[in-house]
Amino acid sequence: METKGEIMKKLSVEKQVNIVRDKLLEMMQDVKDDVEVPNFIYGAMFTVTELAYDTAPNSNQAQLLIMNSIMAHIENRENIELGVQKKRGKK
Repeated sequence: METKGEIMKKLSVEKQVNIVRDKLLEMMQDVKDDVEVPNFIYGAMFTVTELAYDTAPNSNQAQLLIMNSIMAHIENRENIELGVQKKRGKK
């Protein structure tokens, strides 16, 4: 029988990230009547930052992890915006 750790290793990074993203969006729907969006984002970011610092081997690694996730979002967003512009015939 496979353990959760063995199952997790079989999932790609993208699939693991998507699971976390889906759960956060699901949680956001669950609390939408009690928590305003900016406060949800602040609370989620505060918790993620705290988790990064608590689990990283050092502060530099925690900062790198946080900054890499921000850069990945920016790059992905730029790629999406470029795709939209190309579809509209803009360069």
